[in-house]
Amino acid sequence: MQNTKWSSKELKEAGIFLAWIAGLFLIAGFAWFLSRPARTGMSIRNVNAALHNAQVIRILEAPLTDKSIPRLKAAKAAQLGAWYSLYNSEDRAVVFSIMAEGIPAPCVIFISPQGGVEGPVPLGVYSAQVLERLPPGVIQTYRNRLAAGAALLREKK
Repeated sequence: MQNTKWSSKELKEAGIFLAWIAGLFLIAGFAWFLSRPARTGMSIRNVNAALHNAQVIRILEAPLTDKSIPRLKAAKAAQLGAWYSLYNSEDRAVVFSIMAEGIPAPCVIFISPQGGVEGPVPLGVYSAQVLERLPPGVIQTYRNRLAAGAALLREKK
């Protein structure tokens, strides 16, 4: 059996390497955190352009940030998709993806304050093709899950 001892030079080099890797992760984390407003603006702009192309007259305004909703309920609803408020409307929009053939097909559903669900509206040609091929039961399942998420957000308790 061989006795393996680390020299101080090897420990120093390993420490420098680990600190360098940790620094890269720290810089990447800060960049991700600080670029959130730009990423949010770009996603809203792209979804609004796709809605315009689909001849839907609704416009996303901002991410839904209601501080009166408990954090746990907001987290459960956020698992379903990205929630947005609409310009000049009390309705909410949920941008979500349906996975088909390993490729996400983004769609949007509009939910009224009373819980009525409209959509889904495909946000691209591939999404439209996927929605045409899906059985109505699958689409209804997505609608029901998103309506349940909206009910969670409406409770506010």
